[in-house]
Amino acid sequence: MAFTGAGASKESGLPTFREIDGEWSKHDPMTFATLEGFLAHPVEVWNMYLMRQRQIAEARPNPGHVTIARMEQYYPDFLLVTQNVDDLHERAGSRRLVKLHGDCWGMRCLECESAYDTRDFDFPYEFAADTLPSCPRCHKLCRPNIVWFGEYVPQESMMAAVDAASNCDLMLVVGTSGEVSGGYGFTERAVANGATVVEVNPASGHLTQHADFWIAEPAGMALPRIWGEVESRRG
Repeated sequence: MAFTGAGASKESGLPTFREIDGEWSKHDPMTFATLEGFLAHPVEVWNMYLMRQRQIAEARPNPGHVTIARMEQYYPDFLLVTQNVDDLHERAGSRRLVKLHGDCWGMRCLECESAYDTRDFDFPYEFAADTLPSCPRCHKLCRPNIVWFGEYVPQESMMAAVDAASNCDLMLVVGTSGEVSGGYGFTERAVANGATVVEVNPASGHLTQHADFWIAEPAGMALPRIWGEVESRRG
């Protein structure tokens, strides 16, 4: 199992959220990452997500993303669990993955809960009050299909992640501090199952205490090197 966070995409040029220069230093999370904030400031919130979509569209998967996709191709029992809402893992080739916090390209109706891909619509470069995304079915306001603070991760996604953490023999923790919900207890479940936990992160975090090995490097540097050694031993 691989468990990734915002740090996995930092090398692709996407800012993280909690670092000094991260998104939450520029945008108040209580406004831009809560339902209450969205309802009070829908135009501002949607325009921030439009900006984020443009950043993601311009970014490219880095060697860390590519290496994780190669691991999936080699191991028959593999699951990537990511907190990231970008699509860089998918563009690198990952297919067996769970996105805990939703997808930046998605939107969901506040009324009927219908979900859509924003790329299927001709939206303006910036939204105004009269051009906000609305549901094609019931014409009510749509929100970004992101799990915000105070909301629950979808049950199906969480159960798949918990099952993988509880049964894996190796867990890679990549680019996440584990500060969000304590990493959901994934590393503790892996440890309880006797798994080896390897953290790849330039800085220590909440999950480092559970790691058997901590590699203090960016994923784009460390993972290709490690995987190269695995492939050389495979012959």
